[in-house]
Amino acid sequence: MPLGPRAALLRGTGEHREAAAAWLAVRWPLLAGVALLGVLLDLLLGGPLTTVVDVRLHAWMAALPHTGPDLVLAHVLDHTGQRWLVTPVVIAAALWACRRRGSWSSLWLVLGTILAMNVVIAVAKFSLARGLAISGDPQLFVPGGQAFPSGHGANAASAAAFVVLLVARARGTRIRRSTALVGVLVPSAVMTVVSLYLGFHWFSDLVAGALLGVLVVRAGVAVEGWLGPRLRRRPRIGVPPLHSVRSQQDPFEVDLPEDAPARLASARAADTARAGAPDAQLRRRPGAAAA
Repeated sequence: MPLGPRAALLRGTGEHREAAAAWLAVRWPLLAGVALLGVLLDLLLGGPLTTVVDVRLHAWMAALPHTGPDLVLAHVLDHTGQRWLVTPVVIAAALWACRRRGSWSSLWLVLGTILAMNVVIAVAKFSLARGLAISGDPQLFVPGGQAFPSGHGANAASAAAFVVLLVARARGTRIRRSTALVGVLVPSAVMTVVSLYLGFHWFSDLVAGALLGVLVVRAGVAVEGWLGPRLRRRPRIGVPPLHSVRSQQDPFEVDLPEDAPARLASARAADTARAGAPDAQLRRRPGAAAA
């Protein structure tokens, strides 16, 4: 991102906006990590987010009418954060990307990331034991409390991030930053509003869940990039195993007879003796350097 006098000249222009978007695209994991850490510290220290904002938003949402089609719609939309619904969708998108790219790496990325995310969420829920919003107690270490972070928020955000990523992989194109941002923010915002309306979670629970979801996906992509060279050495989809292709065999993986080293040494000695013979010297081309 340009700084100094050049930034002042570019401010308000398309180039300045493009530079700002590029700066944010590189540093958003760091910013999201700082935001998640800030929410956690606020919760542990009893800051204004968890003691004032959470309580007031919950009270405001509880005062709204909860009858009619809006309540039915809220319950339907709440299922978009259910693990049993979003996981098959993400796996289907991963299989499509695997088919188009000829590699299983997208499927392993999805399965490994979902497993890691659920482990982290379970550890945080049972360790902090925050009271559920429906009970009206936002404190930590409440018996039966499993509110922080929101699994629904994490599932919605991670599923949206995965779909954006896998669609881009399957099509072999790059998705615009604005499209990717909208594709992740809209499901996360819908899940936040719905869960607050139904009184299932505190606001900070949902924010932490969404941040955790996108960060775990980003970490999974980073791990996949690190393991990529090793994964690409394995057979690709539709390609016969390496041992069935004679021309691609590694000679060091073939079992040689026990007398092979002796025969190879004898052949090298014979070649050296023939190279030093007088007739071999005569057969050399004129002007060739002597061995």
